[in-house]
Amino acid sequence: MARALSEAYLQDGLLSFTELQWIFLASHASVSRAIDHYQRTHHVILPCPGTVLDMGRMLTHKDLIIKLHLQGHTVLEISDRTHHNPRSIDAYLKTFDAVLILKTYHLPTPLIATVLGHGQELIHEYLDIIDAYLKPTHAIREHLQQRGVTIPTQTPHAG
Repeated sequence: MARALSEAYLQDGLLSFTELQWIFLASHASVSRAIDHYQRTHHVILPCPGTVLDMGRMLTHKDLIIKLHLQGHTVLEISDRTHHNPRSIDAYLKTFDAVLILKTYHLPTPLIATVLGHGQELIHEYLDIIDAYLKPTHAIREHLQQRGVTIPTQTPHAG
């Protein structure tokens, strides 16, 4: 299935899970499990409408994109590996950095969601990724400094 998805993509096409069901005479659940297992095992995102066109929720793009970013991969390398547009990757990373900054200041999730104009569920996804990869506060600050963001240790209070 992974080969079929990759070959279709190389030929400027995309295969849906429904089409994979017909090709491999498998149930939707079997196709879904096989694709999910392959992606998790090989740390890639296979090209299908759900991933290339950002439709649906399979292996979370954010998780893999941010993990690759934190490992030092460039946006173009991440794009090649995840079959995502570099602009989409930049958007994920921009939101990730914004959530990191607001988390550093201990803003509650509902307020982070309001400030960034995203839903709380999405913010929770980013916070889970932060907890998985940048648990200690100093790791968050170091990452932000590498990205050119300086976080003052003290914040001015309005009088």
